[in-house]
Amino acid sequence: MRISVPVADGFLLMCAVMWGAGFVAQRIATQQMGDTPFTYNAARFLLGAILLFPFVVRRTTARTKVTLIGGLAAASVMLIAVSLQQKAMATVTAGTAGFITGTYVIWTPLLGLCWGQRVTARVWIGAAIALLGLWFLTVQDDGEFSSGDFYLLGCAIAWAMHVHVIGWVATRGDALGIAFVQFAATGILSGVIALGIEPVSIDLLRMGSGAIAFSAVFSIGIAFTLQILAQTSAPPAHAAVILSLESLFAEISGSLWLKESFDPKKWVGAILMLLGALVATFTGLRGKTPLPPSIRPPQQELG
Repeated sequence: MRISVPVADGFLLMCAVMWGAGFVAQRIATQQMGDTPFTYNAARFLLGAILLFPFVVRRTTARTKVTLIGGLAAASVMLIAVSLQQKAMATVTAGTAGFITGTYVIWTPLLGLCWGQRVTARVWIGAAIALLGLWFLTVQDDGEFSSGDFYLLGCAIAWAMHVHVIGWVATRGDALGIAFVQFAATGILSGVIALGIEPVSIDLLRMGSGAIAFSAVFSIGIAFTLQILAQTSAPPAHAAVILSLESLFAEISGSLWLKESFDPKKWVGAILMLLGALVATFTGLRGKTPLPPSIRPPQQELG
C-alpha cells in the first residue's frame, strides 16, 4: 500500500498529535506506577497488539517473511527507545525531556548519511529551525540537564534509527502486519524483562490502567500504524521533521490536562517548530506515488 505525499504528511501530523498527548499518559503512569518502565511498556504494547490483531489475522500479506523480519527489526529498536524514554520520564523535567527526545529531527538525517542517503538543503534548514524551536519550547531558563538526560539522548538516537527502519520495511512488507509484529514483540520482550527486575502485580497494572489504555489505543495502535503507512511515501528525514512536532503537542497537552504553563517563550518555540516543518515539507508536496524500491535511483535525496 502506497499513498500520496500530502496524505502521508497528514498521517505524520496525526502521529505527532497523538504522541504528544501520549507524553501526558506517560507522565501520569510514572506517578501511578512508580519506576516500572518495562511493566508499563509491556502492558500498553501487548494491549496495542491485541487491538490490532482482528485487522491482520486474515491478511495473507501480513504473514510474509519480509513482514515478520521487518516487524522484529523495528521492535528491536523500539524496545530500546521506549525503555529509555519511560525510564527517563521519572527523573527529568518535561521540558528537557521534550527537547532531547526531539533532537531525533537532526539525528535522522545524520544517520542517513552513514549509508549514503543525501538530504536536501530545505530538510536541513527545516530541521535546524525546528530544533531551535524545540529549545525555546521546552528548555527552562537555567538550561540545566539532569542525569536522566543520558537516557533521553540514547532514546533520541534510537527513535531516529527506528524512523529509518520503518522507512525501509514500509515499502516492502504489509503495513498492518509490521505494526502487529512490532507491538507484540516489544510487549513480550518488555514483559520478560519486567518479570525479572520489577515488582509486577495486578494492583500495579490496575493503578496505571487509564494511562495504559490511552497509550495502547492512540499512541500505539493508531499512531505507530499511521507512521508505517505514511513512510511508504515520506522519506525518513522528511518524516522526522513532522514527527518532531510531538514535542509541541506534548506542551499543549500538558497545559490543557496537567495545568502546565504555556508562556510567551513557548509560543516563540511553537511558531519556529511549525515554520521548520513547513520549510522541510511544503515545497516537497508533489502528490506522487514513490517508485518501488527496486527501481529507485541510488543515493535518493531525502525530502
